[in-house]
Amino acid sequence: MNRVWFLLVVMLAACPVLGNEQPATDEDRSIIGVALGGGGARGMAHIGVLQRLDELRVPVDRICGTSMGAVVGVLFSLGFTPEEIEATVLAVDWRSLMTDRPDRLQMSYRRKTDYMENIWPIEIGVTGDGLVLQRGMIMGQKFNFIFEDPGLYTAGYDSFDSLPVPFRPVATDLETGEVVILDRGNLLQAVRASMAAPGAFPPVLIGDRLLVDGYLRTMVPVDAAREMGADKVIAVHVGWAPGDTPDGSRWGLPEILLQANLILTYSNVLPQLDVADVGVLVSLPDVPLFDLTQAKEVIAAGRAAVDNHLEELLPLALSEAEYARWRESIHSWIPVSPVIAAVEVENRTMVSDRTITERITQADGDTLDLGRLKNDLGRVYQLGVFESVDFSLEGSGPSKDLVIQPTGKPYLPWIMRFGASYRINLQNRGEIQFLTHLIRYEFNSLGGELRTDLALGALMGVAGEFYQPLEYSRTLFIAPALFYQSRITSVFDGSYLVGEYQTRDWGGHIDLGVNLGSLAEIRAGYWLGRTETGVDSGGLDFPLQGEDIGALKFGIGFDLLDRHSIPKRGFAGSVQAWLARPGLGDDLDFERYWGHLVGAATRGDWTLQYRVQAGSSEGDLPFYRQFQMGGLRDLTGIANNSLRGRAFGMAGAGLLYHLSGMNLPFATQWYLGGWVDTGNTWEYPEYARLDDFKLGGALTLLMDTAFGPIETGYGRSDNGHDTIYLQAGIHFAMPSNR
Repeated sequence: MNRVWFLLVVMLAACPVLGNEQPATDEDRSIIGVALGGGGARGMAHIGVLQRLDELRVPVDRICGTSMGAVVGVLFSLGFTPEEIEATVLAVDWRSLMTDRPDRLQMSYRRKTDYMENIWPIEIGVTGDGLVLQRGMIMGQKFNFIFEDPGLYTAGYDSFDSLPVPFRPVATDLETGEVVILDRGNLLQAVRASMAAPGAFPPVLIGDRLLVDGYLRTMVPVDAAREMGADKVIAVHVGWAPGDTPDGSRWGLPEILLQANLILTYSNVLPQLDVADVGVLVSLPDVPLFDLTQAKEVIAAGRAAVDNHLEELLPLALSEAEYARWRESIHSWIPVSPVIAAVEVENRTMVSDRTITERITQADGDTLDLGRLKNDLGRVYQLGVFESVDFSLEGSGPSKDLVIQPTGKPYLPWIMRFGASYRINLQNRGEIQFLTHLIRYEFNSLGGELRTDLALGALMGVAGEFYQPLEYSRTLFIAPALFYQSRITSVFDGSYLVGEYQTRDWGGHIDLGVNLGSLAEIRAGYWLGRTETGVDSGGLDFPLQGEDIGALKFGIGFDLLDRHSIPKRGFAGSVQAWLARPGLGDDLDFERYWGHLVGAATRGDWTLQYRVQAGSSEGDLPFYRQFQMGGLRDLTGIANNSLRGRAFGMAGAGLLYHLSGMNLPFATQWYLGGWVDTGNTWEYPEYARLDDFKLGGALTLLMDTAFGPIETGYGRSDNGHDTIYLQAGIHFAMPSNR
């Protein structure tokens, strides 16, 4: 009998061991940490991993991440549920996020004009040491306000341990190669440092350390989780492993470089996985680094990978009641926006402090308004001279100093940009145009700019302008300029080319202007110079002519387009007047008026675009200053600039249908388009009649590329003329007859 009781006591004492798949209790349980690795778009799998851990009731007491793992990790650390993380991440417009140009609606009108012609998205610095490339293809400024949760912007300045779930993003010191585990400060700035892949993003300066992507040293940061006090670490690797390359891959130079980088970085994965308690490997060999179109499948793969480790994970699970208490403890946290004690600028750039503070509307004593702050920093960034404009909150208690932290482009003050365009049809010879902009930014404390434009091709010329704001807000400005240009112009009889003439212009002008926020610009200027023309080829009866220029030019331009090349939303336009008078120094007496309006609206895959132009003149308007029309969307179906007169008018509209193209940075988008327009030119304005309007239409195939639009199509006019177009770098909103 005693033996029976002894056996019963031993069996009861052994029950917790024999039942090791039962949920753990909340008392005296292990602290569980999760280390989320880098992997670009594959990092979406981390969401599936967290979803499955949630379903298994495995708590996450510490979380750390590298690159995309840091993006998912920071949301979880703020108390987001895995489902909320999925909805938040999938709602991000990653294509817009991966472009550097600010939201066009926030850009000043002057910065918008930088891209009215086809200028490529690459900057080259001109320094005493030679030409310097930008430090990353994408500056990443828009990442600073990628999400809406206020905790991302107001929490963590004292310590990331104060978050609902303690968090650590992992980066690499670019100068020393050391692993850097960030534990306080601006959360999104820390995450941006963790994902600053060299070549793609510039390094991020935090303190006195220049940081890049943590994957270089710690792809899966298990050691970081241990340092946070985790007893058990679940490591998740979503990146490639050598041998994952699909069969039949083409081993070109990009593939070889990517594989070499993979082999190097994988060497830091294995040691980390070896010291993890649970190593979750998500196999995604067919998902490219930037392909966010397969997010649902990638998340599902993360869930499935967890199920391969149920035997190791179930002992870490809590009971339903204990897990509910744990979830409540992290999901009930509510961030509090601080009161601003003072606004300061931590400025290491050539831009004056006052220029920056003029754009900050937050004031001492205000409660931090993240929407206003986002707009404020956007107005600073759109000056065009910063890699990024960050902020931090410093101090203790409910009041904190708001510190604005701009980082200048290291290759300033001189920046060079290039661009090109080309067009041809059956009636016109091909026209190629190369453009170079060389700009010297921040010439003085008020933000003066010296800009030189060089044109080679159909238009040959050089122009220089000194743009000088007159106060720190940069509302009022004066702009003296010098120019020389030469152009060959074709003359048609109907659809037949009868000859060409050359026009050469040189001189200078001085403009006074007003910037109306980001909406518009008003200019008035005096032009002085000379124009000479003469026959270049053909049988034109066109004697050599010369005209001294002495004229006043007035103009107002407004621009609310989301893009200039292929707009999807908004509208833009301008109105201009040219008054030439002998009393001003001109040989002739005439007036020339011109205006245009373009716009677009989008719903789903369909985009409606429209365009209206008109012009008129009075007095002795010379032949070479007449209005010209003809070409795709400028009276379609006839040769480029084959109609001319002292007055013109046209209106057109078309539809674009989005055929394909991933929503990724630098990815090509394909569109099928249709366009109809009507209008004409007249010898004199009083000859204009509605029943004299010509009608044309076109079907086009359009590619939207990183280097501008490429379009081909067939056009036909109502008088039986038809043509085939091919053009590259011709923007929809680029005005004609300027």
